[in-house]
Amino acid sequence: MAEDQREQESMADNVSETEPARDGKQSSTRPVSLVTWTLATFDTVLFVLLCVLAVHASGGLADLLAGLNTLVGVAVFCYLWALFVLAVRWVHRRVSLDSAGVSTLVLHGVAAGSVTGVVFLLGLLAVALVSTLQSGGARPQSVLLVLLIGAGVAAVVGGVVGLLASLLDIAVYGLAGTLLPELGNERVTEPRRR
Repeated sequence: MAEDQREQESMADNVSETEPARDGKQSSTRPVSLVTWTLATFDTVLFVLLCVLAVHASGGLADLLAGLNTLVGVAVFCYLWALFVLAVRWVHRRVSLDSAGVSTLVLHGVAAGSVTGVVFLLGLLAVALVSTLQSGGARPQSVLLVLLIGAGVAAVVGGVVGLLASLLDIAVYGLAGTLLPELGNERVTEPRRR
């Protein structure tokens, strides 16, 4: 039994940082890489910027901003950013940006985006539902209908965002690997090995 444990530990030590983690225990103990943080932050900022520009172009930005305050805006952004970090981390734990094919990365990006879209909607609905229930104006049938239709729409929109974000991440990662200098035989875009 002790030999099995030592063998598992040595196998875990031999797994490189760039390889996707297959073991749930190992996946949860490794810290989030700088590549994951960077791509998730880039994706979040670009997504929010494009949403704000789209709302501004439609003429509804003044009305939207009038109903929000800074704390609510920061809270929504942080929630969205945390979901993007989790989604990008999930994809990077399963496939490697260096060796996986574009179709594999895109499929994982679509799956992560769909789940992220639904979880984002559920968070917003939970906040809205609490305030609505306090005022006594929510019927369970209405909430269920909004939840079912909204989850479907959020999954599709999240999948499209995941598709576009994964394609953009592949391009940005490749561009960074091309433009950044190498440190000996190690590319700057790869996490350092311990």
